[in-house]
Amino acid sequence: MTVSAPTIEHEVVPVTESPRRGRVDVRDVIVTIVGSLGIIAVVWFAVSAALSLSIVVFVTGSMAPTMPTGTAAIVQTVAASELAVGDVVTVTRPDTGTQVTHRIVAIDPAASSDERALTLRGDDNVNPDRDRYVVSETGRVVATLPGAGAIALALRSPLAMTAITLGAALVVAWGLWPRRESRRRH
Repeated sequence: MTVSAPTIEHEVVPVTESPRRGRVDVRDVIVTIVGSLGIIAVVWFAVSAALSLSIVVFVTGSMAPTMPTGTAAIVQTVAASELAVGDVVTVTRPDTGTQVTHRIVAIDPAASSDERALTLRGDDNVNPDRDRYVVSETGRVVATLPGAGAIALALRSPLAMTAITLGAALVVAWGLWPRRESRRRH
């Protein structure tokens, strides 16, 4: 006895090339760029929160030539016990409340065991800062990018933040807006 296996019939469907094939759609490129920047921003905020990172911008030349005016630095909050002479740290001036970022030239014990008294000096300064800074934790510079500070400061302005927010919203709306081809098909 002979048994034959069932056969499966396939329907051949001709494939037509899309009229858009091979062309770059400007909308897709812009939406991809804006989406990528959004993802980078979300990742930065998550990583900076998890690792206690922040960005400082050098607005004076006291750390030149190593870190000239306009340099952006990534600063990580660390315990005073982790600091060493030669580290560049960001501290708050006790008299003005402004931040200063200088190099540690001396570390001495302070009243509390978890505190240290830091003597700082800008690389371009002849003398150390007149104040000693007593800290239990402070920001230590872990990376720098000369010139990026001007961009960071510009992006923090209210006008820039408004423009970025509106621009991103418009790009998202544009990306979600039906294309002409889609409207004709339906």
